[in-house]
Order: sequence, then structure tokens, then C-alpha cells
Amino acid sequence: MTINRPESIDRRRVIQALGAGGVVALAGCTGDEDADEDDEVDDEEVDDEEDDEEPEEEEELASLEEAPTGESLSEEDIQALIDAFDDEPMNEDQQEIEGDERNYTPRHVWKWVSDENLIGLHFNEPNPEEATELDYVTIGQKGLFTEESQPDEEFTHFHSHTADGWEAGHGGETGDEGYWLTHIAVREIEYPFHDEPIEPRVDYGFMPTPPEEGTEGHDVDWEAPDGGEGDLDDEDRDELIEIFDDEWTNEDQQEADGRTPAHVWKWVSEDTMIFLHWDEPNVEEAENLIYFGMGGRGQFTADDIPAGQEDDFTHFHKHEADSWEAGHGGQDSEQWGYWLVHHATRDHEMPWGDVEVGIDREFMPTPVEE
Repeated sequence: MTINRPESIDRRRVIQALGAGGVVALAGCTGDEDADEDDEVDDEEVDDEEDDEEPEEEEELASLEEAPTGESLSEEDIQALIDAFDDEPMNEDQQEIEGDERNYTPRHVWKWVSDENLIGLHFNEPNPEEATELDYVTIGQKGLFTEESQPDEEFTHFHSHTADGWEAGHGGETGDEGYWLTHIAVREIEYPFHDEPIEPRVDYGFMPTPPEEGTEGHDVDWEAPDGGEGDLDDEDRDELIEIFDDEWTNEDQQEADGRTPAHVWKWVSEDTMIFLHWDEPNVEEAENLIYFGMGGRGQFTADDIPAGQEDDFTHFHKHEADSWEAGHGGQDSEQWGYWLVHHATRDHEMPWGDVEVGIDREFMPTPVEE
């Protein structure tokens, strides 16, 4: 189905503006209160009318079957992602890993998505080409190592774009140029900066590099070492769409050229997926990436919100519904789907207001009843 751009914009806003699943109408009849009392009605006819007054085909809220599970990235998937994330925002001295394809900053591959923002993948091996699992998705914002420049609390780690080595890039001197980074864990992992293994979550404990309190200054006009800042071009977009080729909803929700509107998905473990959210329902017509996020499999209960981070995982989406809009939220705690965290990758406007780079804590909330 071809979607014209003006119609796509309206449809996108409707999709984005909708909150929890819509009201369910019950099919049925009502009796005629003005019926003539003198009409003769026998008991059998009364029984028939009573049967008619009951909902004959009550619309189901949704299937209560479990949502589908996924799997870790394959070797082919990892290689394809490495090839797609081919930017290098750090200087050469920080590219410490020599791979067969190119050199890498340890564990990370990067992709510019705007003049000020980049996304990254953090693997379980220093050499991404040898990785077997994805540990984190990363979102970066250009800035300075100052308190004023730190976007929000999820940006726990500052990394200087120029340093003598990767470790030397952690933090820096007040005013240094670099990137404030958010890390979202996509599977259960164990790292030295955590006392215990952590489950999928926004990692507010990821290698904190707090700036000096009260420090001022914010500048994004400097040029990265690779000079790669800028929006994704059509070729980059199409390459990512091809890699993010998984679907977890029923077919009725795959409305935009056989895909769920505005989203593409990729399994990274049995119970988690990552996604790209574009600025058009038909992703092949998209101009910009507006969110990079993660989904955790579960039911429509507070206990299933990843790490209890209800302020971050604002939106629940059912895996079975009559349409994409109908999948927003749930009506029963036993319904299955995914809890989603949407991290904005650029400043943009949504029906609920202006969105800045960072976790969108106003993204289509689907609160669970107490």
C-alpha cells in the first residue's frame, strides 16, 4: 500500500497521540421500553428477547496467549550491524582494537544520526567482530564536560572525543569536548562497576563521570574527529531497515507496507528486543530517526516493567490486537506484550509537546491500574 506523505503525517500523529487501548464496545440489543403492555407475549418469546438482550458476540479484549520469544543476535546479524555502524567519533588513539574489517573503540560501534547525536552498540567482547552478545544500546549527545552540558540523569558517562587511549577518554577536564552517553542494558549482564549482575534496564550506574558541580558551558559547534556528523541518508536508513527485520505482533498490527507503523525491530535475547522509531509510518519514506529503544517481554502488570523503571518504560504494547492503535496498553493484567522505553535521538515535536534528546518520559503512557 502506498502512503502519500500528507496522509502519513496525519496518521503518524494519530498513532502517536493515542494512549492506552481504546474503549471496547459490547455488541448487543436493548429492549423497547415503550412496548404496548397489552401485547400478548408468551414465555418462550420473553426468553428469546432476553437472549437477544445479552451480548451475542462480545469483542474479545485480546488473546491471553504468551507473546513470542526471541533469540540472541546471530553471527550474520552482528556482522551486518558492525558494517552499518561504521562511523568513528573518537580519535585514532582510542581505536585500540584491530579487527579484520577496521579498527574499533573497545566494545563499541557508532553511527551518526544528526548533527549533534549518535547511537551506538556495546558488545560483550572488546573486538566487536568476535562478539557473541549485545550488552547495551547507547545514545550520545555532543557537549562539554560541564554540569550545564549534561542533558539528564540517564547520561551518566562523559567520553572525550580526543584522548591518549580509550580509558583516558573516560571523563576529562572541565570544559573538554566530547559526548554524554546513555547506556540501556538489553540483557542480564555483569560489569565491574556493578556489585551484582543487572537485568535489562536504563543503566543509571554505568561508569558515572559526574562533572564538577556548578560548572558552566555548553557547545556543540565543534567538529568530531571523523567529521561524520549529520542525518542518516537514504542508503543508511535502508541498510538499517533491512537488518531490523523481526516482527513480534500479529499481522493485523502490521499496517504500513507489512510493518508496524514507524518501527523496525530486532531480537537480541529471548525476552528483549531493540527498535528504531522513524518519523514516518512507512519507514521506507522516513527522513529521520527520532527514537532508539528497547522492549522487554512481559504482561500488563507493574511487576513486569523492566527493573521497575515505570518512569522510563512508559508504554506497553500488546502482541495481539485488531490494529496498531488497538495494541496500545492493555485491559487485563494477563495480556502479553512488551514494555518499551523510547530514547529520543534528536529534538523533535510530538503531540504531547516538544521532546528533547533523552528518555521520553511522556511517551504515550499506559499506566497499570493499582
